[in-house]
Amino acid sequence: MHAGYSIIAAMEKHTKRLQFGTFLFTVCLVALCFFFTGCQRRDAEAPISLVIEDDPDVAISDQILTVPFEEDVTVTLTPDKDVTVLGCDYPDATLERHADGTYALTLHRVRYPVTVSLLAEPDPCHITFHANGGEAVSGSTTELTRSYSEKKRRCNTLQGTSVFKREGYTLLGWNTAPDGTGTYIPCGSRIAVEADEPKQLYAQWIRQSDPSLFSCETKGDHAMITGYYGQEDPLVIPSSIDGQEVSAIAEEAFAGMDAVTVVLPPTLKEVEVYAFRDSKVETLYLYDGISEISDYAFSGCSSLHTIYLNACRPPAYSGTYYDTFPDKYDYLQSIAEFDKLVLFSGSSTRFGYDSVALDAAFADYAVADMGVFAYTNALPQLDLILMQMHAGDLLLHSPEFDAAKRQFCTTNAFDDKFFCLIESDYALLSLLDYQAYTGVFSAFCTFQKTKAGMAEKSYDLSPCDFNEDGEPTGAPSYNRYGDYVVPRPDASDDHPIYDLPVDYTTASYDETHYIAPLNAVYDQFAKKGIACLFTYAPRNRQALSDASTPAAIEALDQYFRDELHATVISDPLESLYPGRYLFGTDNHLSTNGVAIRTERIIADLNRYLSHQTKEAAP
Repeated sequence: MHAGYSIIAAMEKHTKRLQFGTFLFTVCLVALCFFFTGCQRRDAEAPISLVIEDDPDVAISDQILTVPFEEDVTVTLTPDKDVTVLGCDYPDATLERHADGTYALTLHRVRYPVTVSLLAEPDPCHITFHANGGEAVSGSTTELTRSYSEKKRRCNTLQGTSVFKREGYTLLGWNTAPDGTGTYIPCGSRIAVEADEPKQLYAQWIRQSDPSLFSCETKGDHAMITGYYGQEDPLVIPSSIDGQEVSAIAEEAFAGMDAVTVVLPPTLKEVEVYAFRDSKVETLYLYDGISEISDYAFSGCSSLHTIYLNACRPPAYSGTYYDTFPDKYDYLQSIAEFDKLVLFSGSSTRFGYDSVALDAAFADYAVADMGVFAYTNALPQLDLILMQMHAGDLLLHSPEFDAAKRQFCTTNAFDDKFFCLIESDYALLSLLDYQAYTGVFSAFCTFQKTKAGMAEKSYDLSPCDFNEDGEPTGAPSYNRYGDYVVPRPDASDDHPIYDLPVDYTTASYDETHYIAPLNAVYDQFAKKGIACLFTYAPRNRQALSDASTPAAIEALDQYFRDELHATVISDPLESLYPGRYLFGTDNHLSTNGVAIRTERIIADLNRYLSHQTKEAAP
């Protein structure tokens, strides 16, 4: 009886507990409902966060906004020249275009957090190419109008030799004036085009020198020039002699000649060593049909400074990351008159910054991300960048230590990868002084041999339409500043990708071979009143050499601060990231890594600028 009673009593007691628990649960549930209803009511009345996505062709007055609940918000859109804003993907929006070309975009009754994407497209541009004394290669037309709709600030011209011809003349390129007194653009290079005013370009012809002034011999079914007996200036080597196409120039053929301007024919394929030895040539025009040429061909030509390279072959690197350099340079030219913050190194720069945030943090500076590829000599790139900068600008340099020889400008030798960078605007080569470098033609020859085995492409392709693997992207892969913006997830762990431990020790960067060459570059910027700032490229902290101890890194940092003609603004330890914040390599940051680094760089730059302001104060 006692046991049975106890069981029954326990069951009754348990039942009462369950009933009481159910009652408490109901009360709590009702209370929570009231609580969340109140929260929802309060949240609904709270300001709403709103983000307008960056667009490579449109400047946005406010990209991150806080909007009162159910109120309208208006932002100002300033598109690049020749770009039309069509609207956005917000369901209740109006767009008003002003007379000055800006737009007022109004989002009505904002009720929930949202990311808004703009809809914009470049206006079609038109270039009319005139034969200007020539004739069509095929057909009868003497002019050709081409429309351009690609998202580029400047358009590539026709390569020309496949379109127009003129007996006894060589096509030098294009000119904005029929008589050649306007702006000259090599074939295939870039020119700015207004959408509302078609550009008129005229073939620029130059008469070829008399074939009787040349001696030649037959090489297969082509002619090789072996000697020259004239005194002409300019010297325009003919495309054919006695009905045979001129494809080669022999050793010593033009040795010691006096012409200061030399034009090579588009038919030329080979120039032998010492062909122009000790000649007085100053300016050289040639086509990219040449496959065999080296700097020995111009041995002793101490007056040769300017090279104009015309394109007669389709590009091979269009749409790749190499192709971003001309796009970035076009943007840099477009902001040349403004005070600028220019970011430079290799791919760790194009993968390493949020320039939208930098632009917002430093409203007095236009931001340009010029990073493309670390494993090519930085010297000619920096020389080109310097041409578009002025006093008061900032150069933020972050050389990558795994490519230190190239990034510290330890040599003035060209390499083939530089030609990959400028393939879609060979005119950039003419801005550089040939005498300031070595191996220019040898590098070009290597570039040509590699390119010969690649598929032909079109200038119409844009790297903004592809990711790093060459796959099409639905949204632009680069923003207008030059950042690579395809979302990149964090890595699954912190392990290095490559077995390439990098040295962070003073022994690896001696004064003679590393510091002095880089300082020579910094000094050129300083002469123009440009401040050179040094920060450290991002690196997986596990991808360092065993010698790179904390003490060694601290010593290296102090060494740079003491010896470099640039202001070191960052702590090297802050550049060493857990591997999870890197993507695919040991120095390309993930999207989260970019946010962390940019926040640090903003703090570093603010400290520097604050210090400069204090020093400048009376």
